[in-house]
Amino acid sequence: MIRIFILFILLSGWIFRASAQDYAVERIPFALKSRAAAIVRHEHVLIDMKNDAHITEKVSRAITIMNKSGEEYSNIGLYYNKGKSIRKIEGVIYDEFGKPIGKFGTKDFSDYSASSQASLYDDVRVKHYTPSVHAYPYTIVYTYEIKHSQSLHIPYWNPNSIPNIAVENSTYQFTCKPEQELRIKEENIPSAVITEQTEKSKTYTWKADNLPARKQEPYSPIHSPDEIYVKIVPKKFYYFKKKGEINDWEDLGKWVYEELLKDKNDLPQATVEKAKEIASKYATDKEKAQALYAYMQQKTRYISIQVGIGGIEPFPASYVERLGYGDCKALVNYMYALLDAVGIPSHYCIVEAGNTKIDLDRDFANIVDGNHIILCIPLAGDTVWLECTNNKIPFGFLGNFTDDRLVLACTPEGGKLLHTPQYDAQNNLQVRQGKFVIDASGSVSGRLTTTFSGAQFGDRFPHTSLPPNELNKALKEDYNVDNILFEHVAYQMHDNNADLKITEDMDLRIKNYIVRNGDHMIIQPNIFNRTASIPETRNRTNKVYINRGYTDTDKFEFTLPNPIQGEVDPIDKTLTCPMGRFELKIIPEGDKINFSRILEVHDGTYPPEDYDKFFDFMREVSALDRGKFNIPLVSN
Repeated sequence: MIRIFILFILLSGWIFRASAQDYAVERIPFALKSRAAAIVRHEHVLIDMKNDAHITEKVSRAITIMNKSGEEYSNIGLYYNKGKSIRKIEGVIYDEFGKPIGKFGTKDFSDYSASSQASLYDDVRVKHYTPSVHAYPYTIVYTYEIKHSQSLHIPYWNPNSIPNIAVENSTYQFTCKPEQELRIKEENIPSAVITEQTEKSKTYTWKADNLPARKQEPYSPIHSPDEIYVKIVPKKFYYFKKKGEINDWEDLGKWVYEELLKDKNDLPQATVEKAKEIASKYATDKEKAQALYAYMQQKTRYISIQVGIGGIEPFPASYVERLGYGDCKALVNYMYALLDAVGIPSHYCIVEAGNTKIDLDRDFANIVDGNHIILCIPLAGDTVWLECTNNKIPFGFLGNFTDDRLVLACTPEGGKLLHTPQYDAQNNLQVRQGKFVIDASGSVSGRLTTTFSGAQFGDRFPHTSLPPNELNKALKEDYNVDNILFEHVAYQMHDNNADLKITEDMDLRIKNYIVRNGDHMIIQPNIFNRTASIPETRNRTNKVYINRGYTDTDKFEFTLPNPIQGEVDPIDKTLTCPMGRFELKIIPEGDKINFSRILEVHDGTYPPEDYDKFFDFMREVSALDRGKFNIPLVSN
């Protein structure tokens, strides 16, 4: 008996040493350490869908934090709600040599609401843990289990999505009933899927080993061309007791319409009559829609509501009518109902919103894509798009939150992929003109007029509703000039249906802007719009991606306190590269300096070798924007 006990102790020690040795940093292949802020030592994700109405997600992960820049990857954040429950969490932290230095469990996690201030009611919460370790490298190993009350939203496998993380080993398994039909999309899979089947289950296993960290490079595409993906959607599914079958976007759009939208346009009869009364004052469907949009904006406000299936299902129009608020889904549905009341068709559209343009996956219908809802009104020859969560935004303007991307329109006939409007470099305009007087002390005063259009309209529009003190603060951040004072600031909207613009007019004064040296003035004529240079990269591997183009034009006239003495050479400079164009003209003459500047940056994707040209272009633009000129003046 004693010998057996001793043997047990010896074996236990051996197991511990073997386990500890596994996480020793010296065991990491040398090639994986290059560029890596963190290294995934092992990762195993199991998605179990043997129950058609639920999925269970089991995760085991070990990640070595190599240095401070990888610290964020040691954080564990697990979101949950009434339809997504977290089971036991446990983990161990190891030092550089694979020796355990701490343990943690569910009780060590912070637990708080994930709701924003705009949320009226949101059952989404997060469990969060950050290890208190500051000696690098170290390894955090943990496991957890999540139960999902649905079988439509399947977590993707995307092991090398983060550029500066290397992956030693990652495994993704999906198990379901043998008869379950799946739609699976694979991208850049290093080895073929392994499929195993028994009488009770069918299991798919994908593996990836020794994935090096990718070089982080500025202006890279959203997704690297070598990113590994596995996306799974069961053809037949349950979503919070609602079932469906999806083969493509047409099916998904039809399911959303029939299961989530149908009969939700239940406006009270009094509201229907009100909508008809408003519409009766206008001749065209566009004018009617614009009037009803204004009515909706005046009557409602945005409040996030994310509870259970409410995460994708809108509340009825009667709910919004009664309470005067709703989330993006409810407000779009309410606007849809108002238009329907007067016979104007519109489409409830799912979009992936955000400043970065991200399309729905054209070839793979799924509910994972899309985080926002907008409305499309397909008027004859003049499609109108509406953002319904902002009760101040002009009719028909989307801005850079949902511009230029594929969206899904959910209609009675099925889903249709549509494309939102694009604001290109010729439309994203900032046109600035000013006339200024420089006094003998070097202070500058004058009038400045700037017109914003396209996506740049959206950047400036929020200023129009700011109170004076907040507006002054915002303008100081926008113009970023020391000792600047704004007076008589006014905004004017211009909307001719084809070209929405906003004009900002102001009187301003900048104290001591010009440096005076005897009869010379040192002037920096580009006061407000100085371009920053971009980072240099050598041996670039990624393509160059510019998310959104723009054109900025500045024309200023400066009147000097005295005429210019002698002749000062003018400047006439033009720069070009595949991504843009820059023109600069500075003409000193008499007691005037005329300054003209145009910068165009074009959106698009360019070859890696073009980055050097873009870098040189932006560096020279930045230098010219900061140019100072010594102007000799005639003595008094």
